[in-house]
Amino acid sequence: MFRIGEFSRIAQVSGRLLRYYDELDLLKPIRIDPETGYRYYSAEQLPRLNRILALKDLGLSLEQIGRLLNEPVTPDEIRGMLTIRKAQIEQALQNEIARLRNVEMRLNQIETEGDMWTPDVVIKQVPAQQVLSVRAVGLTGEDFWKLFAEMQRRLPSGPARRRVGSPFFLMHSDFEDESEMDLEMGYLLEGAWSKPLALTAPHTLTPRELPGVATMATLVHQGFEGSSASYNALGAWIEANHYEILGPGREIILKLSWPENINETVMEIQFPVQKQS
Repeated sequence: MFRIGEFSRIAQVSGRLLRYYDELDLLKPIRIDPETGYRYYSAEQLPRLNRILALKDLGLSLEQIGRLLNEPVTPDEIRGMLTIRKAQIEQALQNEIARLRNVEMRLNQIETEGDMWTPDVVIKQVPAQQVLSVRAVGLTGEDFWKLFAEMQRRLPSGPARRRVGSPFFLMHSDFEDESEMDLEMGYLLEGAWSKPLALTAPHTLTPRELPGVATMATLVHQGFEGSSASYNALGAWIEANHYEILGPGREIILKLSWPENINETVMEIQFPVQKQS
């Protein structure tokens, strides 16, 4: 048997927490000295304590944990719950990292507002192109990356792979409400392609023709992050040079570094424009 201080060191929890669990009848000492009041615990109680701590990490209340401990819960079931919770925490962490990077990008934009940057905008004609694409409405940021990753995995190998060119993205809707965003993504084709390529339902990569544009304002940007600055610069250039935007913008990936070194990716931002009358 161990006195409470010794047991707390073995279990890596505080004595205060052990006394609290005692009050709640979650983990009772196996013996209390009637003369000194000292609490004594056994190593045999460690599995129960570890279950309490694991269920607490899952976000359950102590009342819920108490009920669960009185029911048969196998180690495999707890392991499964912890695995799910681990995935949820990892995703939440990724979301927070993305938010942090977005805040850093906005701060950088504010700090460099007075800097002079002349964007290297090119006006060119873009011919009609055959593409293999999927269109989806209401994708979250997480959904977007999952769908893009699946597209990358499902690409064929061998000679057919050589007919698949650069990835592209096309926003059909205004960038206003994520739940209503209408996004098309896929690949420019460099050869004949007739069959759809099924993805996870309801998504399917389907061949179609992307219309040509007589006058396209384009700007090359490196990295998936920080593209807002390039969009801002391209928009300012369009206005300063008396053009107007005619339709949805496109992003053509010129160099894809995926999934490692994602910010070494190089893309061309495109907007169809015409001179103001």
